[in-house]
Amino acid sequence: MKTLPLTRRSLLAGLAAGVAAPAILRAEAVRASDARIVISSNFGPETAFQAVVDAFNAKELGVEAVNQFDGNYEEATAKTLAAISAGRPPALMTTGWKFGYYAKRTLGARDLREIDADAAEALIANFVPSVHPLVTVDDALVGVPWAMSTPITFINMEHWRAAGLEETIPETIDTDWLYERARALDAALGGGAHPTFRSALSLSNNEWTSQSYVQNAGGAVIDETGTVGLDRPESIAGMELFCAPAHEGLWIPVGSREQDAAFVSGALSIVTTSSTRVIAYPQSAPFEVATTRFPGVPGRERRMNSGGNFLGVYAQDAEQAQAAMRFLEFCASREGQELWSGVGYLNSSIHEIPPVTPLIAAAQAQLADGLTAETIWPGTRGFEAQNAWRNWVSRMLERVDPIPEAMARAQDEITALVSA
Repeated sequence: MKTLPLTRRSLLAGLAAGVAAPAILRAEAVRASDARIVISSNFGPETAFQAVVDAFNAKELGVEAVNQFDGNYEEATAKTLAAISAGRPPALMTTGWKFGYYAKRTLGARDLREIDADAAEALIANFVPSVHPLVTVDDALVGVPWAMSTPITFINMEHWRAAGLEETIPETIDTDWLYERARALDAALGGGAHPTFRSALSLSNNEWTSQSYVQNAGGAVIDETGTVGLDRPESIAGMELFCAPAHEGLWIPVGSREQDAAFVSGALSIVTTSSTRVIAYPQSAPFEVATTRFPGVPGRERRMNSGGNFLGVYAQDAEQAQAAMRFLEFCASREGQELWSGVGYLNSSIHEIPPVTPLIAAAQAQLADGLTAETIWPGTRGFEAQNAWRNWVSRMLERVDPIPEAMARAQDEITALVSA
């Protein structure tokens, strides 16, 4: 019997039909010309993401994945827009949650079910149900969850003990508890009483942690219907609570890089920031670090948000799209998730993977509680809307404008942008 040569097209056609390629054929696949897919990512060649790509390629499945580092979410999204306009989209991109609408409506992120319905359902089944809505945009499954984090609270235990505060940190805290202890730290260690202490608290000067305050107070930056909710009384109350430590002198707002450097050098006592710091902070800090949940708002149900990205398919070519799905299958597998877990992101999969550090427990608890996405900015001017909100957050922290007035003006500006 004559044996037909195995080409990448026939291999991928078999995968598309749900046919598992036998192991004996995989050796033949590597002798054929591999389908080459480019992944626009936020992770360089030294990262765990490259390890995932390398492990996938080592399996020689007839698909070669190439990790193309394109910078942060904003930079990568802008580059992908240019590539799509030129007719050369990447096969996949690690797309920030916050650009979900933009990805679907402007960049043309594919509905995985339209590429291969059975494979798509098998893919998403590898992730806990609570994160499925984060990758569902306009009723389309636009990718699989990948990098997931949530803001939690980090504590410098050297400062904590020097101020005479309790050794046991509660698993769940609120702003009353946190601000009371920030005042105690400032009173005990401020004014040169401690060699490294400079500020008791930093809540992170960005649109992400401020969203947590707004939501925990019962408000919304942009609600589930896509309506801007900044001028609602609950949203204003959340921002007033967020800005209170800065206005009281307990928090000196700086950028994220300066904040990280200040914490590991011992200048800050308490920081609320991304749970991904569970790796970086202890490695760099010469003191014990403790973690607990992000502070809730007294009398309100906690409603925490997540950050990070999903792996979306942008290839319009059928062969490229099928090759991308093959890569996603590996990413969703236990092996792929284990390789990725060492970064410090949350384990949003169903696979039981040992925590990378006990400090991640607070973040995993928030995931178990249920997380919303960070604000997803709709419209063709979503980038501008995000930057506008960042600017208003800074203005309120720095007392350039009274908070109610600033929130009303932010409401008008951002509504106009997301409606464009």
